[in-house]
Amino acid sequence: MVPRFSNSRLHFVGGRKGGVGKSFYTRLLIESLRSKGREFTIAECDRVNPDVGRIYKELEEVILAYFSEDERKRSKADALFAEAQKKTVVANLPAQVHQAMLAWFTDDALYELAEREGVSFCHWYVSNGGYDSVQLFYKTVADLGEWMPHVFVRNWGLCDDWSHVDQDPKFQALIEDHSIPVIDLPKCSYLERNFIEAHQLTLSGAESHKDLTVVSRQRIKHFLRQTFQQIEQAGML
Repeated sequence: MVPRFSNSRLHFVGGRKGGVGKSFYTRLLIESLRSKGREFTIAECDRVNPDVGRIYKELEEVILAYFSEDERKRSKADALFAEAQKKTVVANLPAQVHQAMLAWFTDDALYELAEREGVSFCHWYVSNGGYDSVQLFYKTVADLGEWMPHVFVRNWGLCDDWSHVDQDPKFQALIEDHSIPVIDLPKCSYLERNFIEAHQLTLSGAESHKDLTVVSRQRIKHFLRQTFQQIEQAGML
């Protein structure tokens, strides 16, 4: 049985593909924790485009850590575990990192250390609904599902019809066998999303930005409220 709760938790936000909304969802998890007044650390694991760390570096504690398939560099990710011994960590994963992350987690039996140290893990898997995205989710759960719970995040901003996934017997069997919550990332209006990205804003910062109209600010407020409800529904925070 995979442990669902612990005093310390390391949240990985991944998706194994570029452009599925991983970084944006990482920011939403951060905003959810901030709204709760929770103490946490942001871990930026993307060396190529560390956008989450860049946006929050003046507001929250941010550490840099990365996964490498080079065994000599495996320790570059160790700061994630060390920080998770103290408080919640939200880690923004880049694409194409799964094998290196898997090696870090399994080759040195991090799952055994985690049990001793009271650290648990959660993997928020952000999907755009594409065939490759869903197939990689199956492989991800097969590799890591024994040791950490997963949450499947349907990004409605990139796919507005999930019936092909929801009605897939293989997907439903996986969800049931591993008790995986399926939650939604609601669609964020293009106007507000483009403004947020162009100005490199936090979501809470955009909610009160003076250059947005009162209607735009209301859209962002409503979007955050909907997203926080979905995150709460997963039961992982």
